[in-house]
Amino acid sequence: MLDLLFNPQKAERHPFEIILIGIFYSSLSVFLGLWIFKDHASLAIIFLTTLSCLYVVQGAIKMEEKKENNWNSEKWLLKQHKPIAILILSLFIGFTISSVLWTFLLPAETSATVFELQSASIQQIKLITGNAISPTSSIVQIFTNNLNIVLISLVFALFFGAGVIYILAWNASVMGFVIGTISRETFGLIALPVAFAKYFIHGIPEILAYILASIAGGILYFAFIKGDLTNKNKIRRIVIDIISLLAISIFLLIISAVLEIYVSSLI
Repeated sequence: MLDLLFNPQKAERHPFEIILIGIFYSSLSVFLGLWIFKDHASLAIIFLTTLSCLYVVQGAIKMEEKKENNWNSEKWLLKQHKPIAILILSLFIGFTISSVLWTFLLPAETSATVFELQSASIQQIKLITGNAISPTSSIVQIFTNNLNIVLISLVFALFFGAGVIYILAWNASVMGFVIGTISRETFGLIALPVAFAKYFIHGIPEILAYILASIAGGILYFAFIKGDLTNKNKIRRIVIDIISLLAISIFLLIISAVLEIYVSSLI
């Protein structure tokens, strides 16, 4: 496990083990958050989860910028980004599973402490979408809200490299808390598959949109550090790659918003 965590090149080839790493470090963060930072556990857990996986994602994003040197075509380069997208998505799934398990297993009072900020965020989201007067306006509101997160992911990656891990850890904890709460308050373990389906159907394309935006920002971040932005040949490739990633990201947001209103809401 440690070899995978500290070897980004190897980690890209082991998505299942990355999911286990995500579960392990997210769970460890829950334990440490409750033990050391009990009064601020919900925020400490996100910080500790982010810190634990920062190195491997930072290294993987750095590898993506190097791929610009072997540029063949934009289609080829987009395929080369697939492993890191799977890597980060696997971490997100691991974080989510961990949040579901702890929401489900912890006593209600402890769970409320661990996910205090997440619960408040969910209420705010319900308030925003609840004010919509039609499915179309709901889609627009969801898309606009998620687009803001894409921009935040881009900015985080642009200035902090792998800062998107914080965004993913937060969203995973919110989604995991919702899934775990629904299951615990309805049919228990039997309800978990349905609850996962309800939120993963639109959640996966939404998270992929954040991931692609973060890869775009990360590529620009490392290109700036290495001085590649002064190379006319490289900067053209980098700009095309970033625009392509952001265009796909926006398309995924539209798909996600439509799925959330017309599919997930029916489950």
